[in-house]
Amino acid sequence: MTQEVTAASVLGNFDGSSLDYMGVRALMHRGPKGEFLMSFSAASGQQRWQARLERSVGSHRYQQYLARIDDVYFRLPIAWDVAQRRFIHMNGAFLTPDPDLDANGGSVARADYDRHVTRWNDNCVFCHNVHPNPGLDPATGKFDTHVAELGVACEACHGPGDEHVSANANPLRRYALHTSELADTSIRNPARMSGGRSAQVCGRCHGQRMTKDIGRVHREGDPFVPGDDLAQYSTPLARDTRQNGQPDLFMKRFWSDGTPRLTAYEYQGYLQSPCARDTTFSCESCHAMHAGDPSGQLRPDRTGNALCTGCHSALATQLAATQHTRHTAQGSAARCVSCHMPELVYGLVSVHLSHRIEIPDPARQSVAGRPDACTLCHVDRTRGWAETALRSWQPAARAAPETQPAAQAGDLPEQAYRLLAGDPIERAVAAHALGQEQAQYAAAYAPQLIGLLSDVLLSEPYPAVRAIANHSLRHVLGHAHAAAALQLASYSATASLDERRAALQAALRSLDPGEIQLPEASVRTRLRALSQQTAIEIGE
Repeated sequence: MTQEVTAASVLGNFDGSSLDYMGVRALMHRGPKGEFLMSFSAASGQQRWQARLERSVGSHRYQQYLARIDDVYFRLPIAWDVAQRRFIHMNGAFLTPDPDLDANGGSVARADYDRHVTRWNDNCVFCHNVHPNPGLDPATGKFDTHVAELGVACEACHGPGDEHVSANANPLRRYALHTSELADTSIRNPARMSGGRSAQVCGRCHGQRMTKDIGRVHREGDPFVPGDDLAQYSTPLARDTRQNGQPDLFMKRFWSDGTPRLTAYEYQGYLQSPCARDTTFSCESCHAMHAGDPSGQLRPDRTGNALCTGCHSALATQLAATQHTRHTAQGSAARCVSCHMPELVYGLVSVHLSHRIEIPDPARQSVAGRPDACTLCHVDRTRGWAETALRSWQPAARAAPETQPAAQAGDLPEQAYRLLAGDPIERAVAAHALGQEQAQYAAAYAPQLIGLLSDVLLSEPYPAVRAIANHSLRHVLGHAHAAAALQLASYSATASLDERRAALQAALRSLDPGEIQLPEASVRTRLRALSQQTAIEIGE
């Protein structure tokens, strides 16, 4: 997760690659002694500043880079996209809009371009390393930052290991423990903790929180040790959490019913889940820390629905699943997570499963102003259709809500409405839903779907949303328009408007006029006016 910069640890292409974005050219190159450098120049060619890379953060989806000035490490504004094998501006990794161009249309203020140049010592250090201590001297403002180990290693989950190493130097002790049911008391083991206490080990980083004494944490480090009660030191952030008297600082990181809508809040979703009332239920009920695909670390001994039917055994058969879901057992809709953990959480240019396990209820979720599982799959349907359908299945349990939704999509499909009128997270979730394997829609809706996604590539100010829409459009075009899909694969979400327009036009030349249909201009104008009123900034 965190490494010193070496030729082996750096994934990015530093052979003179460049990235032009908003009037600034970033050049990634090597110095005379082989050092890794980033140089930033204005459109005029004048160099603005140059940084030498010291450390990297991440290696799975994105690799970010740190430079150092005296005692402080700073994250640089350019990252390497591992999957796409290209550099991106951090606006394209986080949910941030393009900066406004200056009056000449060619450059931006350095403050805008460098908005993601974040101090590592008292921010990123906490979740990407073992036993972090910023070491801030309040008198001088200087840092003496230390970690037990760079990256996320054994002691991040098991606590200090000195006693464990010393005790198990004795081979007889190791053998006795191996052949018995006894716990090794020389180390903390989340698998032997209660469900709630085990989940807190994960929640330390996968659940952003507010410490009770931030000054002490900055001076002495995070005191939490796996196995402790996390609540002794901090409180998970919530929609109504206040900081410095501000009541709405974290509000938009959650849907209005408190459901998290950003990654790094999985612990909050866990706490809201009825499953968490079972004292044996923890993150390890579904995830394996030392097995499974690194992409999600799901338990390899519980594949597919077995993650849920291990507890809900009555639904384990195909017949029971079909009766329960009212969908065929072989389809994606019969996956427990499709309905009970829908994809409505934004993070790192993707949309992820909600970790709030719940019963789908489109009427209640519409009132909460959040997506519902039904229309995230049936993307050509309205939320009114979803509410009626669910109510017909269980009339007594699905009464119409007393409170009406704040805004009505009318006859427009729910995801089309959110793609045009929603805030950036809603737009990202909708763009993602339109391009998923499980997306269900009538063949006649395909031209509208292509039109919606194409319009996003031209009109959307958030590069992360454009990147998601690009991926979805390529999937929708698929084999029928392979040339267009391939052309879009080289499109950059951080390209200028002219470059985006040219790339899209080139990609869609193979389509007949009837294969793409934009929403009416008046509808787009009216709904986009709503989206402009719901701008959002999220924390990092």
